[in-house]
Amino acid sequence: MPGMKTVLGACRSLGFLTAGLISLATLASCAEEEPENFGTVRIELEPVNGAVEIFDGTVEVVATVNYEACLVDFYLSRQSTYKKDGPDGAPVFSDWESRLCSDFTDIPDCEVSSIEQTLLDVNDVYRLAVTYKINDSSTLPYRELHVGPIPVEEFAACSGGEGAIVGLAPNGVVGKNADGDQIWRISTVPPQTEARAGQGAPLRVEIQSTLP
Repeated sequence: MPGMKTVLGACRSLGFLTAGLISLATLASCAEEEPENFGTVRIELEPVNGAVEIFDGTVEVVATVNYEACLVDFYLSRQSTYKKDGPDGAPVFSDWESRLCSDFTDIPDCEVSSIEQTLLDVNDVYRLAVTYKINDSSTLPYRELHVGPIPVEEFAACSGGEGAIVGLAPNGVVGKNADGDQIWRISTVPPQTEARAGQGAPLRVEIQSTLP
């Protein structure tokens, strides 16, 4: 029965096509990356009066941000396993140590020397400090330092109207020379000193020399 054979052949072809489409759809869904639970805040370095020579001789930069209430509670209570020395946090911090100076554009020529997390209830000190080795100081002016890892808003699950915010202190960014001496610091703290992971605009800070 030629007609029956034709119908059966068409059904088989349709079956193969359907299976193929399902496979492609599955592959496409697997290829979609899940949103990251951590990100960075950005600090743009602007030399006072455009004096880019302020950065000459810089071999190390330390950027420090303070955790605000929601993130303090995140690390001490809600998700304590994500602290830097925690079972979930250790791989996160290790991953970002390799990414902060490689995954982004408009960054200086740098390497991450260390990421330090301080959570001291006794002294009310809750902060994150990133130390960068600077390979070429001429790449610092008007570039952005990425500071992290910082939990994103959705993962931090803040309550009571709080945000997953960190704050930049007046001494939050310093530059050092090969002798370990501080040679520049923040001159003017920006009007906006708070940020959250993935925020659109960077925190822009003016930098001045500390040399006599």
